[in-house]
Amino acid sequence: MNYPTLRQLEYLVALVEHNHFGRAAEAAHISQPALSAQLRELETRLDATLIERDRRASRPTPVGIEVARRARLILGELDDLMAVAGTDRDALYGTVRMAAIPTIAPYLFPTVTAAARVIWPDATLELSELRSRELVDAVDHGAVDIGLMATPFDTGRLHVSTVIEEDFVLAMPEHHDLADGGPLPLSALATLPVLLLEDGHCLHDHALAVCRLAGASDHATVRSASLSTLTQMVAAGAGVTLLPTSALAVETRPGTGISVRRFEPPAPSRTITLVWRTSDPRGSHYEHLADRLR
Repeated sequence: MNYPTLRQLEYLVALVEHNHFGRAAEAAHISQPALSAQLRELETRLDATLIERDRRASRPTPVGIEVARRARLILGELDDLMAVAGTDRDALYGTVRMAAIPTIAPYLFPTVTAAARVIWPDATLELSELRSRELVDAVDHGAVDIGLMATPFDTGRLHVSTVIEEDFVLAMPEHHDLADGGPLPLSALATLPVLLLEDGHCLHDHALAVCRLAGASDHATVRSASLSTLTQMVAAGAGVTLLPTSALAVETRPGTGISVRRFEPPAPSRTITLVWRTSDPRGSHYEHLADRLR
């Protein structure tokens, strides 16, 4: 299809606004014969009569007035498009798709949402949960823009920005023999039945590494994607577990039947990070979010 040019639409709008070829040509910074020729070409492309011409005057037809009205909308959208592109370094627009792993999402999504609302007022945050490997693949292939996850984990070629290092604590039933006291040595795990999330969660791998470091061999894997399920089993007396400190406000609030003990330094920990594609032109905005979360 032989579409009209944006310039031709601008000329028609100028003619309708000024209702005079000479003044329209002056406003459009073009000669009057060139303006007339471009408007005739526009009529040809649209197969419509836009201008009523006679010896005394030329005026837009009703169709010409309607086409000019719609042309203003098109040109206005184009102005908005240029404004968005021109302010790319200063403002973020559109939808940002973020995924987080299940052992982070329930605890940090509220904080992330509040931070994004402040620094990205013109953007919409779309949130989802994915396991670590799925998250890395989704970001790498463009299904997700930015990921919130825990390392150490193989993030491939993604850019990684550290948000915070958080410790693990030992969660146990509130009437457990070890429920009271100061920081525990890591070796205390060696004699305790430790509950772990099912394989496939990076927290499973992190906690398993801690258990091995402590010499613990008595551990059971719970087939659950939820730390809430794990802590409920702990409250029921099925064992103890390791919780990241970001989960404590939710999972060990009063009434849950859970007590926690910290570990002596150096305490086991994980690193919460934001990851995104190095080729994403919005990387500086994602780094701003990481700064805000820190």
